[in-house]
Amino acid sequence: MKPIEELKNYHVQNVDLKNILVAIDVDDFTSSDQAFDFACTIAQAAQARLGIVTVVESRDINVFESLTPGTMEDKRLEASHDLLTYVKKAQEFGVQNVKPILTEGTPNKAILEEVVPDFKPDLIVVGSETKKVLGKTIGSQAEGIIEKSPVSVIVVR
Repeated sequence: MKPIEELKNYHVQNVDLKNILVAIDVDDFTSSDQAFDFACTIAQAAQARLGIVTVVESRDINVFESLTPGTMEDKRLEASHDLLTYVKKAQEFGVQNVKPILTEGTPNKAILEEVVPDFKPDLIVVGSETKKVLGKTIGSQAEGIIEKSPVSVIVVR
């Protein structure tokens, strides 16, 4: 069939989104809030489950902090608190099914190797880094997520 004939016979099909994953980075709120808004809007419209993931990075702490007992636990607690705040915001917006996901490691590796196989998203939403910060923020890892993701990825600016 010629390409124009293929187009003439093509019919748009609905994309059924059941699981949407949004990556939140508490160190880069500007890129995270825009990605979060986008993901909540899509999840609400599609009546999809929304997974909200944040990654605690051990590399974010310096040598002196690493010697202080409880530093990583404090980071986990802070990230957990922030994550639950995002869950509440999504629910207030009208997203019915929200799952908080807290993980550790390098953002793109943790998301792709741990979260994606477990959550099984149809779509991943990430923000693009808007400012330079120490460590590997999710926004700075968007390219790696795009390259290696087994599902579609939307980058929100």
